[in-house]
Amino acid sequence: MMTKRLKSLKLWPLFVAVSAVVILAGIILYALLGFNTSPEKPEYKTFEVQYDVVAVINEKEEEVQKVCEDSFKANGLTFESKEVYEEVAGSLQTTSAKSLVYQFKVSASDEALGLAKAAVQNLVLKDAEGAPLSVEMTVTVNTVKSETFHEAGWRAAVAIAVGAVVVLIYIGIRFGVASALSGLVGVVNASFFTFGFFAITRIPVFAVAPLLYAAIAAISFTLLWLLHCMKMRENFKDPDFGKFEADEAVAESLKTSDKFVYFTAGALGIAVLLIGAIATAGVRLLALPALVAVAVSLYSASLLSPSVHIYCKRAFDKIKKNKTPKYSGKKKMKLEGEEQAKD
Repeated sequence: MMTKRLKSLKLWPLFVAVSAVVILAGIILYALLGFNTSPEKPEYKTFEVQYDVVAVINEKEEEVQKVCEDSFKANGLTFESKEVYEEVAGSLQTTSAKSLVYQFKVSASDEALGLAKAAVQNLVLKDAEGAPLSVEMTVTVNTVKSETFHEAGWRAAVAIAVGAVVVLIYIGIRFGVASALSGLVGVVNASFFTFGFFAITRIPVFAVAPLLYAAIAAISFTLLWLLHCMKMRENFKDPDFGKFEADEAVAESLKTSDKFVYFTAGALGIAVLLIGAIATAGVRLLALPALVAVAVSLYSASLLSPSVHIYCKRAFDKIKKNKTPKYSGKKKMKLEGEEQAKD
């Protein structure tokens, strides 16, 4: 009788098709568009004014801001944001120094920014009696742009691959080559499916985040597949499992390990949610998409890899059976006689 668990494994063509579509489409879209890195600031320009404690004590900060903004307006510039920072390091070595930073679109005219810079540099601040103040003030204009560190990305990818190979070698030694081969399919699917998902859905991520999510998917899959493998090794030693074909044996074993796998995946998901709940907005934006990696690892460990494992187990069982010594003639009669004598 075919159980529900065995029926789910019989859907392996669907699993393979879904994974193939997501992975191939993801590779194509990544090659064309890359990932959606909108959380990171695009290229922009800054207009920064640093002034020391003298301007702060004499309450000249608002005057500095007014001169800056009047200069922008006079030169046709519109800033997008304005921030004031404390304790500026650099040429102004004083704990009371401040930095006034205006942010502009990258299209802002360099010539106009240069004219505004000259106007601020020519500013002379005076005290209440009209005497010039000895204020140290510097103005800088910069262009800021995000850069993707491809070398670091490749190193991270290689590290993930090496870690996966080490774990698969361990699985092969501890649970057999069949489990390692099934795990190899699962870990590759978990990692590349995660990449493909973010490339297709265009979910906003930081530039290095997909590598992090792929690592989480690989690690989560390895943990979940180990739980299945441990239970299969234990169950397959039971003589009752000897009467099952490979597909039935795998399905029956999964029924005894599914609850542990689902519980572990749920715990990983809750941990990610808790991190997202208590973290800052930036960390939350980085953490919550990791739920996708956990879900993909569960899909690989509970559906795709077990489906592949049926065929791996069947092949290795056949090899094992063919290697079993076969006796005939006098030797066979002798062994049968010895067995009867023991009885």
